Amino acid sequence: MSTTTRYFTVCGKVQAVMFRQTLLRGAGKRGLKAGASNSAQNKNEVTFTLSGQNSAIQEIVDFMKSGKALNDWGAQVAELVETSTGKPIESHQVTSSNVDQFHWNPDVTMYL
Repeated sequence: MSTTTRYFTVCGKVQAVMFRQTLLRGAGKRGLKAGASNSAQNKNEVTFTLSGQNSAIQEIVDFMKSGKALNDWGAQVAELVETSTGKPIESHQVTSSNVDQFHWNPDVTMYL
């Protein structure tokens, strides 16, 4: 089974709605490594990197493209763009390695 790494930018309701935690938990559930960062310039934008089995990555991409809410806080992607390059996972603000070190609000139901 080969591992692939893919890079994305999403726009929508993706900051202050537990988007990064939801993404990282959904990635972990699928055996993927992930990293995500809020844009400092645009409160409606997050960049992220996913690494692992391509079919699992595509499952997350397809869910985001569906327009459905990712959690009960209303995190929702309006636009998803895949880029040819991006940040290495460990360069992101939140990663598979550090996600549990943040003090996330526990009152969120994740759908991803």
